[in-house]
Amino acid sequence: MGGITVVWCDFGGVLTPPIDEAFARVVAAAAVPARELRAASETVAADMGLTGVAPLELGLLSQAEWGRRVTAALAPRWRPRVDLGRFGDYFYADRELNLALFDHLVRLRGQGVRLGLLTNSVREWEPHRAAMLAAAGRSAAVFDAVVRSHEVGVAKPDEAMFSLAEAVFGTPPEQCLLIDDTAANCAASRRRGWTAVAHLDTERTVAALARRVPRRR
Repeated sequence: MGGITVVWCDFGGVLTPPIDEAFARVVAAAAVPARELRAASETVAADMGLTGVAPLELGLLSQAEWGRRVTAALAPRWRPRVDLGRFGDYFYADRELNLALFDHLVRLRGQGVRLGLLTNSVREWEPHRAAMLAAAGRSAAVFDAVVRSHEVGVAKPDEAMFSLAEAVFGTPPEQCLLIDDTAANCAASRRRGWTAVAHLDTERTVAALARRVPRRR
């Protein structure tokens, strides 16, 4: 069977509002400038030979331990007003599911396309994601497979993440499509031979899917 047969979708920033909006909520709650919070996070990651929030996404640190380390990296100049060990509580506060895109994916599944959730995830954030879905009357059960970075120990844009996804369905790269809001992840999937849709807004993503994913039923 030729063409796209599997659509793999990111979660944060695609099925949720933009990541920057969520991070801004943390910044406001902590009363620490965004650049300082990012710098402290990078310090913690660099100590482990990583970048960004990779220690969380790879399941190497608990959120509580990560929060303690970031708080220590901010000292003595900055003292967060909230416990950064509860980062996810603020990151997911009042975020709503992208219902229009989620329901479009459900329709694609009804047309014979297999759906996967391919996500850089944090163990302690999973209850927040489940709550978002439940509040919208939806469930992750719509996905035929879910690959979470903290469970498998690799994260996008590592090529191994895409290799794992291919193995789930036994699908060659040319039959896989990724929806992701991060340019590096889209670029990495394309190098692997996937099709990628860079998510900017729902209207453009749905239009791109209409062009690239054939109807199968």
